[in-house]
Formats: sequence, structure tokens, C-alpha cells
Amino acid sequence: MSAGAGPGDGFAWSGSMSDDGSNGAPSGDLLDRVASLGTLWAAARRAARGKRDRMSVARCLFNLETVVVRLHTTLLDGRWQPGRPGRHVVHDPKTREIVAAPFEDRIVHQALCEHIGPLLERHLIPRTYACRFGLGTHAAIRQAVVWSRAYRFALHLDVRKFFPSIDHAILLAQLDHDIRNPRVVDLCRKIVDAGSGHIDAVRQHFPGDELFTPWQRGVGLPIGNLTSQHFANRYLSPVDHRATDRLRVHAYLRYMDDMLLFSDDRAQLSGWGDAIEQACWRQRLRLHPWQVMPTRQGITWLGFRILPDQVRVKRTSVVRAKKRLAHLLAEACADPPRWERFMASLRSTFAHWAHGDTWRLRDQTLRELGLLSDDDLPDG
Repeated sequence: MSAGAGPGDGFAWSGSMSDDGSNGAPSGDLLDRVASLGTLWAAARRAARGKRDRMSVARCLFNLETVVVRLHTTLLDGRWQPGRPGRHVVHDPKTREIVAAPFEDRIVHQALCEHIGPLLERHLIPRTYACRFGLGTHAAIRQAVVWSRAYRFALHLDVRKFFPSIDHAILLAQLDHDIRNPRVVDLCRKIVDAGSGHIDAVRQHFPGDELFTPWQRGVGLPIGNLTSQHFANRYLSPVDHRATDRLRVHAYLRYMDDMLLFSDDRAQLSGWGDAIEQACWRQRLRLHPWQVMPTRQGITWLGFRILPDQVRVKRTSVVRAKKRLAHLLAEACADPPRWERFMASLRSTFAHWAHGDTWRLRDQTLRELGLLSDDDLPDG
């Protein structure tokens, strides 16, 4: 079997595939659907996207039929156990330790999120933008621009050490409420427990705690897992509902652990900030210090600086992007087959910057890279 082959690629399954892609698995139980051969095969294709040149991924794809059948069997009989994750540190611009599950585990994560994602989605408000189809970073920026020009004041709240602070008991209670399937919740518990064993958890005291309470509770999710993104997004939904349903904040949006509120009344925003901070305490989370700011002074949000008359890319983001592009260009000049990798990064960077007022920035970047000269300017 060739690496990466699958249904539609000339490979014939030995079993009979049912109409719902479950290979004859019962359609009623959620774990049966998560662990179906069709679901796992499609999950492997998604997990490998953009990573096929990595040795661990290529090795798994070469024996993909065996891997999928093994995952199918061990998931259904409850024997599946997460593998040991890899760890690396990134500076983007904060120093973060990324804990990434092995490729076989990422196949399971993809399959799981495909089926529990819609169940978790039901509890999210429309103005939560992370990890949701049709929303994302740029939609959040566009909405922030609209409200920053409609209101006089803004309040930016963000959680201190969000992923390492997530409480397992609270999270698993949410998952149990949403999923209502003990076998799938047990699978989620295995993933949560496995990831937390390889991160530096943040343990804090909250009102009502005894001395050793923080050390008696499981805490923390790894940043690098797809499941962590979905779990973390759901974890803060009670805070969203506190803001929109109880406090009646109309101009509220959240991207993962970054919250942005707008109002024409400074005192009202300050009161909302206190109430949301208390809601975060109930989730065993703490916020960074915050203050209400006039929107005319500008708002820093998701790597952009939103000003009254324009939207700029944050300076530190520009510096990092230029260094990355210069490095990739040097590699491409030394090794021409890498040129496409550089061009893909350049197109991606410029597409991101295009959501701000960045024509001059993009022009300047091309000149600094030596890809544009004064001779390229149009006449007149």
C-alpha cells in the first residue's frame, strides 16, 4: 500500500463500508462512530495534512491500514492508551512549551473532535471565535474594528496561564454534561490525564480552598493537541454566558482566553470587568491586571493594533514575520526546491496582513527581501 492511500485513492477496503462510513459499526453509539474505520481513516488524512515529510508521520502512513485497524479495535474494547508526547519550546512572542501528542494519538483526536465538536458547539455563544468553522482570527478582528469605532471605551481581559490552569474536574463535568456517553467521556479523560502529565501545571488558591486543595486537583492541558483547543474553548463558555446573558453585554467577543468588551460608559465597563473576573474565579482561573481604555487610544487584539482611522499589524508580529521570511528566503536561495515553501509562507503572511491597512508594509517587506525594486514601480 502506498503512503497516504485511502478511499478514493485506488485502495479497496477488505470490509464492507456502510453508507455512513462506519464499516458496519452500529450508528447509535457515539464511540462506535468515533472508532469506525471510515472515521479513523479520514482523521488520519486530516492529521497528516502538511506533515507528510516528517519521519514519524510517513512511517505511520506507510502502515496506515494496520494502524487504523488497531486503533479501531483498542478504542472499542477500551484498551487504547495515549502515547508519550513530544515537547518543544516556541517564542511567539511569549515563551510557550508545546506538548504535541504522537501521530497515532492525533488520529484519535481528529476522530473524536469530528463527533463531539458539534456537541460542545451547542453551548458556545455566537461571539466566540476560536476553533469554529466560518469564524476565526480575522472574523474576530473585523468585529473588533466595527465596535471600536462605535463605542468610546474598551476593556481587554485575558487569562493568566490559561491552558496550564484548566481544572480537570470542572472540564470533565462539562464534557459529561455535553456528550452524555460514559465511554466517550472516559476517552476524553484519558487524553486529558495523559497530556497534563507532561506540562508545568499552574496551581492557585481560590476562595473556599483548604491549604492543599490546589495540589489535590488535576490541572492543565497541553497547548499542542487539537482536543485541547476544543476543550479549552468550551471551558470558558460559562464566562461568556455570564457576560451576555446575566450582565447583558451587547458588545462582547472572545478568542480563546482573550475577551474584549465595549461600552460608552467607563464605570459600566469596570463593573463588568469585576463580574467577569469573579466568573473566572469560579472556573479556577485568574486574569491579568486590566484597565478600561478609550478606544481612540487604540486596542491591541490578536496581533493587530486597531486605531480610530486604521488597522496596523503589531510591531513585534511584523519583526517575527520578517525574520522568518528572510530565513526561508535564504534557504530557498541555497536549495531551489525549497522556493515553494518560501512562497507559501510569503502568501500566507501577506494574506494575514491584508486584514489591516498594510499596503506600505507589504511593499516595504518585498523591498527588504530584494524581491521588489524601484524599477518595478508603474509609470506615473
